[in-house]
Amino acid sequence: SSSRGEVLLERIAAQAKQSGLSKLFVLTTRSIHWFQERGFTPVDIDLLPESKKQLYNYQRKSKVLMADLG
Repeated sequence: SSSRGEVLLERIAAQAKQSGLSKLFVLTTRSIHWFQERGFTPVDIDLLPESKKQLYNYQRKSKVLMADLG
C-alpha cells in the first residue's frame, strides 16, 4: 500500500504531465532521501525557473531536487 506522500506525489506528477510540464522540482530541508528514492536528483538552484529562483530563501538552506517526467 502506498503512503500518503507517495499518493500525493503521483497525483502531482500526473497533473504536471497533463499540463505539458517535463520536469518537477521540489525544495526540502528534511526529506531529501525520500525524494531521491522516488527518482529525484539534487540540482543547483540555478536550474529553478526564474520566477521560483527569485523567491528562494537562502536562510532556509533548502535542497533543490528535480525529476524528469518524460
